Amino acid sequence: MSATYVPEPKPMSGPIEVSAFYYPGTEQMAEWDQVEQTLPHIKPLLGWYDEGNPEVIDWQIKWAVEHGISSFCVDWYWNQGVQRLDHWVKGFYKARYRKCLKWYVMWANHNDPGAHSTADQINVTQFWLDHYFKTPEYYRIDGCPVVVIWSQDNLDRDFIAEAAANGETLAPGEGATRALALSDRMAKEAGLPGIHFIDMYHGWKRQQERIDGAKAVGFKGQMLYGFDQSAYDFAPDLRKLGDSRRHLSYEQVVEAVPRWWKQMSTDPEFPFWPIIPTGWNDIPRSFQLATVIYGRTPRLFRKACEACRDFCQKNGFKRVMVSPINEWQEGSYIEPNAEFGFDMVDALRDVFCDRPPEGWPENVTPAQLGLGPYDYPKMEHLAKTAWNFSHGMEGWYRNPYGTAYLKTVDGAMHFFRSNSNRYAIRTRVAPFEASQYKAFRVKMRVTANSHGLNPASGTETLKLLWGTSEQPVFSTDFVIADTPVCRLPVIIDGQWHEYTLPVAENPYWRGKVDELWFDPADLTNATVDIASMAFI
Repeated sequence: MSATYVPEPKPMSGPIEVSAFYYPGTEQMAEWDQVEQTLPHIKPLLGWYDEGNPEVIDWQIKWAVEHGISSFCVDWYWNQGVQRLDHWVKGFYKARYRKCLKWYVMWANHNDPGAHSTADQINVTQFWLDHYFKTPEYYRIDGCPVVVIWSQDNLDRDFIAEAAANGETLAPGEGATRALALSDRMAKEAGLPGIHFIDMYHGWKRQQERIDGAKAVGFKGQMLYGFDQSAYDFAPDLRKLGDSRRHLSYEQVVEAVPRWWKQMSTDPEFPFWPIIPTGWNDIPRSFQLATVIYGRTPRLFRKACEACRDFCQKNGFKRVMVSPINEWQEGSYIEPNAEFGFDMVDALRDVFCDRPPEGWPENVTPAQLGLGPYDYPKMEHLAKTAWNFSHGMEGWYRNPYGTAYLKTVDGAMHFFRSNSNRYAIRTRVAPFEASQYKAFRVKMRVTANSHGLNPASGTETLKLLWGTSEQPVFSTDFVIADTPVCRLPVIIDGQWHEYTLPVAENPYWRGKVDELWFDPADLTNATVDIASMAFI
C-alpha cells in the first residue's frame, strides 16, 4: 500500500459541532526533546514532527475531520507586533486540504504589563483583518469571526494604565470594554458584522462576578482551557489513597466534569462551552512539581464524550470543545500516538458523528503509505560549556511555565520572567566530566517590573540545576529526593552583575553532566538579560 501524498479527507459530522484547542508548541526539536526524554511512549504517529510542514498539517486535518473535529482554536501570540509560535498557522494556509477545517485565534496575550496599548490593539486587529478574518478557512459564528482571549484582565490592566497616563480614570472592566469595542468597530468598518469575542475563564469555581463582568465587557461566551486539578474538588468521593491535587485519577476527572458543566451553564444568553478534558501530565515541563492525572484510557475518554453528548442534548448546547488535542508537553492529547493509536479519536467520532452507510473512513498512517518521516532532525546536544549568545540561544530553550518568550537583544539572551515557581530556561549538552570544572559563572541583569513584582521568598536567589549520569534530573518515578542544585543571592537593580556559583562544593557535582536548568531569580514580572555563561 503506497501513496504519493496524504489521501483526501472524508469529513464526518453530527448534530453537535466539535472544536478542539490546538497548541502549536513544537516549533523546534528542543520542545519534542522534553517529551522524548521523559514520556517517550506517547510519541505521535507522525513522529517528532516538523509542525510547520504543510504535509504534516494535511495529516492533522485528515485525522481531525474524519473523527468529527471541524475546527481548531489555535494558541496565537502577539506582543507589540512580535509574533511567535505562528509556524502552524503559516503552514496551514499552505496545506492542500485547509478547506476541510476551520480555525480561529485564541489570543494568548501573555504580554508584559504595560506593553499593550490602543495603537497595538489597532495593529493586531488590522493584522487579523488583513490575514485571517476574510479567508474562507476562518471560523465564524453568525457571520462574525471568532476570537478567544486568554486574559481579559491583562487587556483591562493595560488599557486602564494607558488611560491613567493620559490623565483619565477607568474603572475595572472599562479598559477591556474599550479594547473590544475598538476591534469590533474596525471589523464593521471592514464590512464584517463584528467580532464574536469569547473569554477564557480562569479558576475552578463558579464566580458570578467574573461571568457578569465578562458579559458586560462585550464577550459573547466563555471557555475553559483545561479541567484537571479542579476534579479533586468536584469528585471527592472518588479520591484514592495517595491522591492529591497534583496526583489524581482520570476516572475522577470524568466523574467531576459533568458537575462543572452543570454549574457553569445556567445562563443560555451567555454560553459556557462544555469541554471534554483530555488529561494532564506535565512531567516534561515540571518534573517534581508536575500535576499527573493517571489512569487515562480510551474507555474512560469515551465515557466523557458520551456524558458530554448527553448533557448537550438535554440542555440544548450545539458546540463542544476538546481540551486540548495536542498539548504534548502537558500530557493533554488525543492526536494519534504510540500509546493509544487511534482509539481516543475513534471514541470521539463514534460518540459525536453520524456513521455513514459505507462505514467509517479507514485509519491510515504515513508509514502504511510509505510517506514521511516528518521528524525534525534529532536534537543536537551541543558540546558546550560556555555561551555568549552571539549565535542565538546556542542550545538553551525556555520553560513556557516560567518564561513568556526568549530572544536575543543587543548580543544577550533576553526574556520576561512570568512565573517564579518554575525554572526559566534549560538545555541538554553533550556529556562532560563534572570534575573538569569548579564553578559556573554568569553575567546578567534582572530588572523588576513595576507592575506587580511578586517575590516568591524573602531572599531572591539564582539557581543552577544539573543532571548527570549518576543523578539524572528525571529519575524513574520523576521525583528527586536530593536535587543537585546550586544557589546564590541575586541583585535586582537593572544593572549588570557577575555571579560565580561554586558547583564543585556540591556533593552531587560528579559524573558526566548532560543537562542544565537555570533560574535567574525567585521573581514574577521581571525582565532578564544574560550576556554570558561559562563553567570555569
